[in-house]
Amino acid sequence: MKNNLLCIDEYRNNPEFYFSKSLRCADKNNLSAAFKNVQKAIELEPDNCEYKFNIACFLSEMRRPKEANRIFNDIILNYDPTMFDCFFGLGCNSLELDDISKAAEYFEKYLYFNNDGEFSEEVTEMIFYLKLYENMPQGSQFDRRSIASLRYAKKYFEDNKLNNAIRELYKSVSLHPFNLEARNLLTLALLEQRSYERANYVGMTVRLIDKYNMFANCLCLYVLSHEKKHKKVKRFLETLTLGNIECREDLLCAVTTLIVFNRADELIILLEMYITQYSDQLIFSALLLGYAFTRSVENFEKTYRILASLGKDNIELMAWLEDIKGYIYSNAIDDESIHVIDEYCKVYTICQEVRHPMYDPYRYRKIYSQISEPKTKISKKYLPIIECAINHREIMYIQSYKKEIICILNDCISHTKKPLDISKCNVEAYAAALEYNYCMLYYIECEKEELIQKYNISLVAFEKALREVKLNFNNKILY
Repeated sequence: MKNNLLCIDEYRNNPEFYFSKSLRCADKNNLSAAFKNVQKAIELEPDNCEYKFNIACFLSEMRRPKEANRIFNDIILNYDPTMFDCFFGLGCNSLELDDISKAAEYFEKYLYFNNDGEFSEEVTEMIFYLKLYENMPQGSQFDRRSIASLRYAKKYFEDNKLNNAIRELYKSVSLHPFNLEARNLLTLALLEQRSYERANYVGMTVRLIDKYNMFANCLCLYVLSHEKKHKKVKRFLETLTLGNIECREDLLCAVTTLIVFNRADELIILLEMYITQYSDQLIFSALLLGYAFTRSVENFEKTYRILASLGKDNIELMAWLEDIKGYIYSNAIDDESIHVIDEYCKVYTICQEVRHPMYDPYRYRKIYSQISEPKTKISKKYLPIIECAINHREIMYIQSYKKEIICILNDCISHTKKPLDISKCNVEAYAAALEYNYCMLYYIECEKEELIQKYNISLVAFEKALREVKLNFNNKILY
């Protein structure tokens, strides 16, 4: 009997049980019960796209279009950009909200990405009439606007304004979900922010679209390393030697990754494969380092002579070559006083290579060093704010929501002039302000009025909390 009870308990803790039950309820037109059951399934398995999509559909049927659209957008942004039916749902809900221009944009995206989809004929007709009666311009603009946001994000990257860059990149991806450059840069920005779980989600979306994308595969290694999945890291690093190099940027991306992870043998295999195709000073310098750190003296000497010939007019490069030659013959490399990544950073600067986000060794050396740093902690007196925000958590917020809001609150507190007043009447207001900052950063649609109602606070209390708990956008407050 006891074993039977345990089996029943395990069965009821299976999200598929609740999901199947929700579908049966939906077939009987009992949307309220269907919603509650799929909500339970999501609680047990928060990152399941099928569950998320169905709960968004139920919310749409229940005339809750804003909530439904947040989930549809969340799926496209963070989980699966190939779920094109989300665009149809977004378009229909935008019509429900009387946002005609948004509806037309979502319907256009549905046709653009899924021209032979189930609803293509209906969508084509709707777009025609929407543009006819609303006097809207013909032709899509979302790709152009996505590129514009990407340009802004790159500028923020250059100015080291990480929060601004993340927000603009989310905007770029939201406008054009297949903008892989924006998705890869977003993954990189999230890694630098140490949002490893979110970086993992965004990185996986790139690999769904293009599984051979070199930049995405290299970025994935930092997430795996953070998760201490060392066997997977090893296998991934070995696959970098198999090719899939389409340009010099791809090659340098793989080179930097192998050097950061101290894989000299794989570095040599990769560069020997492509050295005739990409034979410049930096590529030869990387190969020279590989030979030096594997003590391959004969190959080192050959590469040394080639590089000395290429860089004979570069005084700094010649001096660096002499240093490396001195290291290899003095056994300094063997006693680990010399590190390959440090030497690569030196020669990278000497060769006057641009600080490209795909392969800048300084950037990736820092990201790799951050992986082993302790997790962000917060003062115990601020825990009531975190708990209050978690108690009001929305369905579309990712599993690591608690970790993310702790990081955001720490960022906010670090820029306040005085400690927050954690009295009972202020906790809800601070939690609402924290959630608002979270939504602003990760480009989640959020209205102040909704938060005021959800947390049961006054507008005055909310505005006061926002002034005290504001995320650092380099003095650019996004509300």
